[in-house]
Amino acid sequence: MKKLFKTLLVLVILGVVGYFGYQYYAENHGVASQIVDEVQYTQYTIATGNLSKTVTGTGTLSISQTEELSLDYAVTIDETLVEAGEVVAQGQALLSIDTDALQTTIDTLQTELDTCETSMASLASSFSSTATLKMPQYGRIKELYISQGQYIQDVMDEVGSIALLSLDNLMYTEVDAAEGMAISTEVKVKIGRNTIDGVVRSIEGGKANITFSDGYSSEGGEVEVVYKSESLGTSIAHISMPYYLTTTEKGYIDAVYAEVNDRKWENNRVAYLINIPVSQEYTTLQSTREKFTTQIKALNALKSEGVLNAPAAGIVASIVSASQSEQTAYTALATLYVGDDKNMVVSVDELDIINVAVGQNVDIAMDAITDKTYSASVSKVSQIGTATSGVTVYNVTLTIAGDDQLKLGMNGTATINIEEVTDVLLVPITAMNTSRNGSYVWVLDPTAEVSTETAAEPGIQTFIETGLSDENYAEVTSGLNAGDIVLITREASSTSTSSESGFDMSMMMNMDGGSMPSMGSGSMPSMGSGSMPSGGTAPSGGGTGGGTGGGGGRQGGN
Repeated sequence: MKKLFKTLLVLVILGVVGYFGYQYYAENHGVASQIVDEVQYTQYTIATGNLSKTVTGTGTLSISQTEELSLDYAVTIDETLVEAGEVVAQGQALLSIDTDALQTTIDTLQTELDTCETSMASLASSFSSTATLKMPQYGRIKELYISQGQYIQDVMDEVGSIALLSLDNLMYTEVDAAEGMAISTEVKVKIGRNTIDGVVRSIEGGKANITFSDGYSSEGGEVEVVYKSESLGTSIAHISMPYYLTTTEKGYIDAVYAEVNDRKWENNRVAYLINIPVSQEYTTLQSTREKFTTQIKALNALKSEGVLNAPAAGIVASIVSASQSEQTAYTALATLYVGDDKNMVVSVDELDIINVAVGQNVDIAMDAITDKTYSASVSKVSQIGTATSGVTVYNVTLTIAGDDQLKLGMNGTATINIEEVTDVLLVPITAMNTSRNGSYVWVLDPTAEVSTETAAEPGIQTFIETGLSDENYAEVTSGLNAGDIVLITREASSTSTSSESGFDMSMMMNMDGGSMPSMGSGSMPSMGSGSMPSGGTAPSGGGTGGGTGGGGGRQGGN
């Protein structure tokens, strides 16, 4: 037992001493370490091809156009003759109606029609196509806005009245009150060449309010006030009690019986109108009568037939059930999907929606129809997005010209064709690099050899301009020509190698007269360099690009 324990102890000590001994030797006897960065170069020959940018989305088939069957009068449904989902022809019977209940509706409408016609007759008996506008009360006409030949409501719409009246024969103005001036003090008012009497009506805040006859000055005219032969200055005249004369009459002005500053008493003539249209009340009754007449005619025809027919050919989307209760007017009794155009609404990510526009062509592949692709176009792009899990999407409506195989509710995938270019130079995205000066590629220099010494610049740095691109290729608009060879560089993982010259452990330790075995010399295995696969594939329409890949190394010492 003691011998076994002793053996184990020796092995443990040997392991510890060996580890630390190796570390010490490596630090003091030059253990070499090397790191090699492997770099692969794939050659790609620039060629022409086609490139397109698309946006995809999934959706469900629907029909955009619908037509409702509704009536502007109430009916009671006896029986539903078709079901939702059925294809119906124009004029096909959809609903059976209760004709007895329909007769009650006809009788009610006839009573309303009779009342309407009575009211129309009453209005017609009192109607005249001419009218005389008269003064509603006494007043002096200070401003007149009408003239012969005008349509009087045009004047009302533009000015708001047909005349401005002064009702109390007075106008007023305000001046600074003179010393000695009091209520009822008489003054003189000069209006142009006329001088008339005035009187102080009130004095407030150092201002005297002077009234005078309204027969000389106009509203807003300038007057001069004189007190004790001394002028108090000029000021603006205003109507003391203004009144705007208006009318609701319509028609053309045939004659005007008033002038500015005329005094008119109540019921005096102002103007004569001709070609007065019928009243709005009569026009409304006339429309109501036509409506009742049309409804009664349609109800009588419906009563004779007993059914409601499809207004157009289509698919029944919904239809009311038979019920003893009356269906009120304007209720949708049936809704039909009509027309050949079908719709699909797809959701487009916010990063792609800026590229989608009305009119763009779309290819649609239906999940249930695998042997064909349908053509469509973008008919509507929603301006309001919906956020889901931090991503905003927008609804895009597609219009499809389909066939009889397409059924409502079918699922499909839509590919919206955003942009396409043909027969253009293409460069792989992986060959492109960027700097402050723009995008560039490494073009193979046929006179130079790619080696480890030139790995940092494997070719000729060539700046390019690009157009349309997808996830694999970009259109080259300048900088390259067909046949140019570009290098696709890719740096592999770094590998390291190390070696040491060995040492004799027996010199370090001796236990129980035995000597420790020599560790011998050894070396770490070398990590061989590898090479990336060569060659590349050009997009549709282009020539085959690429070539062999050259392995190169860039070595650095520690």
